[in-house]
Amino acid sequence: MHILVGNPEMLAIESCVDEFVAQKSQMGIGYFLIHVGGRQYGVKKPRACVMGNSYNEIVSRISQDGKHILNSSSKIDSKELSIYILNSIYNRGFEGGVIPSQWSKEIDDNLYANALIWAPDGDSAFDDGSHVVQVDDGQFARITAFINAETQDEFENSISDVILRRETFYETLGAWAREFDGQWKVFLNSLS
Repeated sequence: MHILVGNPEMLAIESCVDEFVAQKSQMGIGYFLIHVGGRQYGVKKPRACVMGNSYNEIVSRISQDGKHILNSSSKIDSKELSIYILNSIYNRGFEGGVIPSQWSKEIDDNLYANALIWAPDGDSAFDDGSHVVQVDDGQFARITAFINAETQDEFENSISDVILRRETFYETLGAWAREFDGQWKVFLNSLS
């Protein structure tokens, strides 16, 4: 079962389930992708991941609407933000990512506390090194995506950054979650 919700040139969620399973923690086996700015993040292969983590992450994000806050986000260039996050998490040593200390402290304090990292979400859907960062900024949502690539050039070429209305962002997440949950429930009903 294939689902594509949203506009891949801005933000879209795509999934394909090869096989549904009854366990809520797994839900299905297939692939889950996030499209940001015309680029695709995630592993697009049959049976790439179990779908439960990705579904639950979407539901969690919806329940935290407006709480993914990084006050300095609008002042930080997407490349510098991405480099800072990669160097901070993985100690990559990529050049750049030098931002004022008050902003770096805010990122360090809020990256996990405010659930800014959407992907990776805990399963193999993003084993290609994809990372997606979401920041709620008033009426807008900023989505910055990149791949933790082998070289700095590959990494920098993978960066996408979009700003869209927060309402549109959460509507996209909700539409995908409803469609996926509906398909999974049809499967569950077929078991009885």
